[in-house]
Amino acid sequence: MRRHPARDESGFLELLLPAAPGNVALARTVLRALALHGDFDEQQATEMAVAMSEAYTNVIQHAGTTWVTLRFALEPGGMTIEVEDDGRGFDTAILDLYYDPANDRGRGMHLIRSLMDTVECQSSPMGTLVRMTRSSNSRVQEGMPWKVAARPFRSIGHIRRAIDRYQRDLALMLGKAEPLAADLDDLAIMERYHAADDKETLVSDRKLRIKTLQATLEILREDLGEGHPD
Repeated sequence: MRRHPARDESGFLELLLPAAPGNVALARTVLRALALHGDFDEQQATEMAVAMSEAYTNVIQHAGTTWVTLRFALEPGGMTIEVEDDGRGFDTAILDLYYDPANDRGRGMHLIRSLMDTVECQSSPMGTLVRMTRSSNSRVQEGMPWKVAARPFRSIGHIRRAIDRYQRDLALMLGKAEPLAADLDDLAIMERYHAADDKETLVSDRKLRIKTLQATLEILREDLGEGHPD
């Protein structure tokens, strides 16, 4: 049942969750509850939860990161959902690939496009952001196009912080630093390292990310000019 249109049902919620399958159900439950608090019915809330779940699952399977940031912004008559990670990024050209049900290629992206009104994806070596919107009064259109931002969307300051984080991850894994009990990132990377079957590959991944981000930082600094503030 719809809520009274005169009520201003709105809210914003940001969640930082581990990039692990066990947390997808939790994120879906939170999103559905917020949507039902607004102007969405059960079916619409479920459809948005499915779209968010697909984006979340893509991060788990492909981003190679420890955390996922979720943002749910509820406004009268609509909702915006963001799924963001600081993983390795990907070539957004694959978003234009034809969905082939025969080999299941692109099923997740196809689902997101079909369940939401608009979808925007930004990806770079610093991570990926997927932003989805849905109106409670709109009719879903099959195959809505993605909006792709070609340029990096992170600041120089963010890149430097990411480099620092990866350098600390590397030091922790190599035993050159001790994890801090109050630092969730320290605890998460050590848990992942101890659980990894191929620890050498995980170490190599961090080294490669540091080199990639350092190269990206130099390019952005050249684009912005010497002495440009972060």
